[in-house]
Amino acid sequence: MKIGVYGSAARELTEAVRAKARQIGKAVAENNAILITGGCSGLPHEAAVACSQAGGKCIAFSPAVDIEGHQKIGFPSEGFSEFIFVPKDFHYSNNDLVCKKYRNVMSVAYIDAAIIISGRIGTMSEFTMAYDMGKTIGVLTGTGGITERAIKVLIEDAGKKTGAQVIFESNAKKLVDTVCKKSQCDINKKNESKRKI
Repeated sequence: MKIGVYGSAARELTEAVRAKARQIGKAVAENNAILITGGCSGLPHEAAVACSQAGGKCIAFSPAVDIEGHQKIGFPSEGFSEFIFVPKDFHYSNNDLVCKKYRNVMSVAYIDAAIIISGRIGTMSEFTMAYDMGKTIGVLTGTGGITERAIKVLIEDAGKKTGAQVIFESNAKKLVDTVCKKSQCDINKKNESKRKI
């Protein structure tokens, strides 16, 4: 099972929120899931390092074309066991803004479920893609950013049913356990449907 962790890469984050991100990472490892991020700093990286330290596997979807480019833009490499880069022949590979969105789309397509911690516009982009793709999404409340009001308002105002299930929870471990359980049920149903064909 692959769990995407998306959230603020901003450096002005409280230690309490950083600690919750680390709890998310540890809980992902404890659930034997693979943690996926956009390879950035901030809350997703806090989760990735904690997951790795707990024996879990972490994959970074980088907006760069190679590890040198990843490090050049100031993105961390600690905690990741694998990197997936933007293809070198991608038409916009020299445009950082486009590559970040490419990375977002590819990472969200790759995951089975998502967890949102705090976040701003980039995280909202990842949320809307996960929602539109019908993924299970856990929202860690009490972490600020879009987790406080924006996600709820967006779901209410959009009025679009996609099959996505959004779970709001303030306890990091409980949120991961719930998301993993729901996601595993969805995976089992898909596999059962394939066997019947």
